[in-house]
Amino acid sequence: MEEVRELKSVLERVEGKLIAAGKLYGAMSFAVWLAVMLLYYVIIGVFDLPWQFNIVYWPVAFILAMGFTGRIWRRLQKLGMATGKEVESSTTGGILIAVSWITGIALGWGVIPRLDPGVNAEASLAVGFLSFITLSVFGMWLVFAKYSGVEREIIPSFLIPALGIALAAKMESGAMVWAGFLVALGFSLSVLLYIYSAFKAIER
Repeated sequence: MEEVRELKSVLERVEGKLIAAGKLYGAMSFAVWLAVMLLYYVIIGVFDLPWQFNIVYWPVAFILAMGFTGRIWRRLQKLGMATGKEVESSTTGGILIAVSWITGIALGWGVIPRLDPGVNAEASLAVGFLSFITLSVFGMWLVFAKYSGVEREIIPSFLIPALGIALAAKMESGAMVWAGFLVALGFSLSVLLYIYSAFKAIER
C-alpha cells in the first residue's frame, strides 16, 4: 500500500507540473501579444508613420507571435509525451478560434467604426478596437470552455475592454491611447492569473 501511495503522489506531482506548464503557455501567449501591442505604440509615438505601416507591422507581428507560441506549444506537447499524458489540440477548436478573431476584426475594424458610435472619429475607432478585442477573446474563451475546459484566467482580457467601450465612446481626445492601455491592463491581469495558477498547480 505504501508503494501505491508513493506512486500516486509521484503521478499527482507530474500532473501538477504539466498543468503548470499549460498555464505558463497561456501566460506567454497573452504576454507576446501584449509586447506586440506595446511595441506598436512605442513606434508610432516616436515616428510619424503613414497608415501603410499598419499593413506591414501587424501581419509581420502576427507571423512572429504565432511562430513563438507555436514553438512553446510543441515543447508543451513534448513534455506531455514525456510524462505519459498527451497534450492534444482540436482542429475544430482551432478553426473556431480563427473564426472568432476574423469576426472580431470584421466587426471591430470594419462595421462598428462606420456606425460612428463615438463623439468623433477617434472615439469611434477606439470603440471598434475595444469591441474587436472583446468579441475575439470572448469567442476564443468560449471555444476553450467547450474543448479544453473553462480558462478563468482569460476573463479579464475581454471583460475589462468590454467595460471601457461606453467610456471610450464619450472621449473627445486620447480615446485610442486610453483604449490601448485598457487592453494592456486586461492582458496583463490574464498573464498574472495564469502565472498564479501555475504556482498553485506546482504546489499540488
